[in-house]
Amino acid sequence: MLPILHQSYWRDEVASVLLAQKSLSDIFTLTLKGVHPPLFYYFLHFWMKLFGNYEYVTRVLPFLFHFLLVLVVFFLLLHLLKNWRPSLLGSAAILINPFLISYAFELRAYSMFAFFTVTALLFFLKRKYIISSIFLALMLFTHNFAFLFFIPFIVYWAIQAVKINGKERLKEGIKLFFLPLAVFGFWLSFLWNQWVKVASGFWLENSTSSIFVEAFRKYAMGTVDYPSKGMLYNISLVLLFLTFGFWLMEIIKVNLKELVAKHREALFTVSLMFFPFLVTYLVSWFWIPIYHERYLIPVLPLFIVFIVYSLYKFSKIKTSLMVLVLSFGVAYLLFGWQASEEILRKTTKPPINYAVHQVLFQAQKEDVIIPRDILNFLETKFYVERSGKTIPVFLYYPEGEIPFYLGYGVVIEDKEIIRELPTDKRIWYIESNGGYSLEDISL
Repeated sequence: MLPILHQSYWRDEVASVLLAQKSLSDIFTLTLKGVHPPLFYYFLHFWMKLFGNYEYVTRVLPFLFHFLLVLVVFFLLLHLLKNWRPSLLGSAAILINPFLISYAFELRAYSMFAFFTVTALLFFLKRKYIISSIFLALMLFTHNFAFLFFIPFIVYWAIQAVKINGKERLKEGIKLFFLPLAVFGFWLSFLWNQWVKVASGFWLENSTSSIFVEAFRKYAMGTVDYPSKGMLYNISLVLLFLTFGFWLMEIIKVNLKELVAKHREALFTVSLMFFPFLVTYLVSWFWIPIYHERYLIPVLPLFIVFIVYSLYKFSKIKTSLMVLVLSFGVAYLLFGWQASEEILRKTTKPPINYAVHQVLFQAQKEDVIIPRDILNFLETKFYVERSGKTIPVFLYYPEGEIPFYLGYGVVIEDKEIIRELPTDKRIWYIESNGGYSLEDISL
């Protein structure tokens, strides 16, 4: 099988597994103490009930949502362009995008989040408001950044409602927003408490306007090294410049009112991807760092949809432009395919599972296991528990309170934390690079 499926869990993935193994009521209660809503953990809970908690099994779940995202993007582009050919090329770009394919096998809610967001947009534009409402509600119950994507829906609909008065428009608004607003209202107090925790101190670094450039670089190339990385980035830049060229021509040709009327749905897609990005940048600049590319992962498929829309419209102007756009588009797909192959055959997580297996093979009953880095505690704990061995695993943290984002109070219990090293036992250390060592301080 593909190495990406079999590689060791890393701490956030293990947190997902440990939380999803609990009862449905415990999942809900414990997520209130964490930083994400519980929907993904419910999906994972039933998935593991059916198929188990092994890496190659659980990582299929987020990939299924990635595949569904590809299908939804096809129908979204078909709605916008009324042409299946560019729609097929655009959905292929989603399938092989290096950033998306990496997170398609990450046991977190990212692929699900992107799928719900884009699906809500599709049915919103098709005026299937009840279905869109359901997916908006699911989106809000999947990730705490989802409300940033929800706000543009409300603003866009309100602007349109001002132009078109009447009871029918009011009924549409109730269909569209009643369910997601009910979910948001129910979750709001918990969401606020979670954001207060984040404000007290988070692991992210301060952000500057360079995140816009850095985000494009990561979204275009991914975060894994492979031979065609530079070429794929250059082609992505060319496609971006061609997109800018099209919109510059449109601005020159028509006035603002005509431009909005002509490309209303595409411009709403722009707002849906730009607003969350802008808000997280401003919050990270003036308040507390919250920006990370993966937290805003729905931005990327929306960005690709916008570029495909723009390039298709651009190619309709002249035959020579069509050849140019098609050439770079095909080149992107070819290099993207090569990148995906490389990513699927790489392991990027440290082999904590191997280290734990080796330690358990050699350890004695009275020994203890301690990860050298507290960030590796959850992986160590999980692999020891899954082995069925009873050798205790401790998180050694002599100073202060455990940071909440490590899972303290959610999947880390007080009894698992020690402030002093045991002096009467052999200690096996799990290294952060997947190695291990023995320290016998009982002598």
